[in-house]
Amino acid sequence: MGKEKTTKDLLQTPKGMRDIAGDDFYKKQGFFEKAQEIAVYYGFSGIETPVLENSGVFLKGLDADDDAVKEMYSFTTKGGDVLSLRPEGTASVMRSYIEHGMGSLPQPIFLYYGGPFFRHERPQKGRYRQFYQFGLEVLGSPKEVLDAIVIQTGYQILKETGKEIQVRINTLGDADNRKQYLKELVSYYKKHKEKLGEADQERMVTNPLRILDSKDPKTMLVNKEAPTLLSTLNTVSKQHFKKVLEYLDASNIPYEIDHTLVRGLDYYSHTVFEFFTVATHENEKVLALGGGGRYDGLAKAMGHNKNVEAVGLALGVDRILEIADEHAFSPKIRKPAKFYFIQLGFEARAQALGIIEVLRELNIPIKHSLSKDSLSAQLANAEQLSIPYSIIFGQKEALDGTVIVRNLETRKQDIVTISELKKYIKQLK
Repeated sequence: MGKEKTTKDLLQTPKGMRDIAGDDFYKKQGFFEKAQEIAVYYGFSGIETPVLENSGVFLKGLDADDDAVKEMYSFTTKGGDVLSLRPEGTASVMRSYIEHGMGSLPQPIFLYYGGPFFRHERPQKGRYRQFYQFGLEVLGSPKEVLDAIVIQTGYQILKETGKEIQVRINTLGDADNRKQYLKELVSYYKKHKEKLGEADQERMVTNPLRILDSKDPKTMLVNKEAPTLLSTLNTVSKQHFKKVLEYLDASNIPYEIDHTLVRGLDYYSHTVFEFFTVATHENEKVLALGGGGRYDGLAKAMGHNKNVEAVGLALGVDRILEIADEHAFSPKIRKPAKFYFIQLGFEARAQALGIIEVLRELNIPIKHSLSKDSLSAQLANAEQLSIPYSIIFGQKEALDGTVIVRNLETRKQDIVTISELKKYIKQLK
C-alpha cells in the first residue's frame, strides 16, 4: 500500500493523466472524425478492442527488456486473471483477428481504430501516461501495395495538420537477411565497443538492432559508419522494398531512406517507416508523429498456429494536435450557435424545452441560460458570445403562443407565432 492520499491529492488527476475539455476536447474529436473519414475512403473499417486485455496478448510479442513491457499497467483480478491496460493497438487487433476467425473472410482485412492507450513512463511535455493513438492495420496479405496504402493513408491524415510531412523508410528484409546482417552488425560493434554508450554495450548481447536507433550521442557517431541491411538483402526482399518505393513515387509521397530506422522485435520484416514534420526554418524542431511497418511474424509470436502477414501504423494524436494549425480539426458536431434563447418567468421556462426542440429539428445550434431570470444578463451573454440572433420568450409570449426574434446587430425584431417559427427561421437562413 502506498502513502494515504490527502483530500487535495484525491481532487487532482493522477500523475501523467489529464482532463480534456473546451477547445482541446473538440480538436481531439475533430481529429478522430477526419482520420476515420480518410481511412474509410481508402477501404478501412472500424474496430474497437477492449482497453483491458490478458497481459499475454502484449507480452508474447515483446522482449522482456522492451520499454512497452516495463511500462505496462498490469494487475491480477480477484479471479486470478492477469490483465493489462493496452500499451499499443496492434496486438489487440491481431488477437481479435485470430479469435473471430477473420482469416476465413476474403483477405486482406482493412481495420482502423483509435482511443486511449496507457504506459507508465515519466510524464513530460506532450507525453502522458494516458495518451491517444489512431491506428491502421491490414491483415492477411504480403503484397507490397498494402505497405504503400497504409503509408499513403497515414500521410493524407497528417497532411490535414497543415504542416509539411515527410516519410522516413527502411527495410528489415526477411528472417534470413536479418541473421546475416546481425552477424555483420555485431562484428562491427565489437570493433567499436568502447565507443558505444553503456546501455548500447549491453544491447550487443540482448538486441543489437536497437543500437541503430540509439539516441546516445556516442553511439550515434559509431552508427554513421555501421553496415546497412541493404547490403545483405536477398532478391525477394530487394523486390519488395523496390516496389513499395515505386508505389510511393507514383503517389508523390515525399520520403527519405533512413538506414538507422529499425524495429527491435523479431516479428517485424520488410518495410518500416515513420512520419516526421519538415522544418521550415533553421531553429524549428523536427517532430515524429507516428510510424509503423510490416509484422508478418506477430501472429506466431502470440501463439497462433500460422503466420498472418500484416502491415500497420499508429499515429500519436496528442503530438499531432500540438502541432496542427488552429482550425485543422473542427468536428462536425461543433457548429457556431445562431440563436441565443432567452426566457423570462415560470410560464416561459416551463415551455422553453419545446421551443428549443423546434430549433434542434432545424439543426440549428443554440446557447441559453435557462437558470437565469434577468433579461439584461441573458442579452449580455448573447452579445459576449457574438451570436447573431436571440429568441425572447416571456410571460406574455407564453400566453400568446409567440416569441420575439431579435437581430442582435441591427436591433430589429419581429413577433413570430410558435407555429410559424420553423418557416420564419428557414427564411432567415
